[in-house]
Amino acid sequence: MIKKILLTVALSLSFNTVMAAASASATLDGLLREVREFTVEDRNLDKQREQLFDSDLKRQKTLLAQSQQRLQKAQDEQDRLKATFDANDVQLAELSALIEQRSGQLGEVFGVAREQAGNLRPMLTDSLVSAEYPNRGEQLAFAESNRVPTLKELETFWYQLQLEMIESGRISRFDAPVVAVDGKTQMQPVVRFGLFGVANENGDILNWNIAQQVLSVLPTQPTGARSAVLDYLAGEANEVMLDPTRGELFMLLDREPKLLERIRQGGVVGYCILVLGALGLLVAFLQMALMLRNEFQINRQLRRGTQLNANNALGRILLSLQQDLTNEQRELKVDEAILQELPRFERGQSFIKLLAAVSPLLGLLGTVIGMIATFQSITLFGTSDPKLMAGGISQALMTTVFGLIVAIPLLFCHSYLATRGRRLVQLLQEKSLALLAETTATDSKTGVEDGVS
Repeated sequence: MIKKILLTVALSLSFNTVMAAASASATLDGLLREVREFTVEDRNLDKQREQLFDSDLKRQKTLLAQSQQRLQKAQDEQDRLKATFDANDVQLAELSALIEQRSGQLGEVFGVAREQAGNLRPMLTDSLVSAEYPNRGEQLAFAESNRVPTLKELETFWYQLQLEMIESGRISRFDAPVVAVDGKTQMQPVVRFGLFGVANENGDILNWNIAQQVLSVLPTQPTGARSAVLDYLAGEANEVMLDPTRGELFMLLDREPKLLERIRQGGVVGYCILVLGALGLLVAFLQMALMLRNEFQINRQLRRGTQLNANNALGRILLSLQQDLTNEQRELKVDEAILQELPRFERGQSFIKLLAAVSPLLGLLGTVIGMIATFQSITLFGTSDPKLMAGGISQALMTTVFGLIVAIPLLFCHSYLATRGRRLVQLLQEKSLALLAETTATDSKTGVEDGVS
């Protein structure tokens, strides 16, 4: 049994070995066949490439030959043009020498004319007269050429020079395109004041834009310029505001800080000073009104005589003397009544005096703060740009100004209130003592009469 099994296994192994050998033989034959086929295809592809390279080489040789022919023609043309240029140059030199020989001293005249025309041309472009007479500079184009100017060009040069001199002293009205603040251009009647200013019928000062050769309205009009122009146009005045620099001064005036900008420059300290000043003036005005009212009531009480009224200081003092008192008691009563009325007249004076003293000190504080900011900007950015230091310097100066502006009126108000209060107190004392003396005399007379009787 075991022998049969071993025999079966041996036969199986032999069969598998034969089949594997046959399969390997078939695979190698296929691989050899594929290699032969790829070799043939590569040879055919190489032949095609060689043929393509040969055709490209022939075409490139043809193009090279054509390029060489064109290059030769261009060189021949260059030689011909160079010869023509040299001949023309020689001929031009001969003609120039001939013109110079025949013109004599006129050559110098023409040179001077071209030089002066060249100097006049930018003047005409910058002039306000060009707003009325445009394109004048283009008529002097011969100044940039080397040819002999014609008679008409010389006459144009003379005419433009004469026109500029005449129009420089003339006030002229004409229509011209004007660029408004919103950028829109429209024809408007304008007035030109010589070479120094232009304004439209609305009184707006106009600026001459040299680059675009057009008039434009200044974004911000100088203070008082519009009303002056309108008065002149209406025939009510003979003066207008002019700018000899043709707009530069007006631009600088526009950059000048206004009142609100000055107040902002003072910073927080400046606002505090102004608030305290307004508060002090308010207290001063209220106290002035109170004193005027008391003075009016006292004067009315004096006119009424014996008709006493408690709505005024004098009336209240006199009413206190109506009681049945001795002379010493009446004197004490008068002093007491005057002392009671005194705070009414001195109310607010100490506060006003305090504000008048504090305001310059706050201004000094703002000055110190501004100088600290200035030195800090110098430390950080140096002194190359003065605008960086302007903020601190403005605060330093404006706070000092605000402090003085507030302190001076408050001092005057305090002095006025103190003087007015003393005068009212003196008036009360005078009238009260007069009444007291009269009452004392009456009592003495009554006592004497009683003793005699």
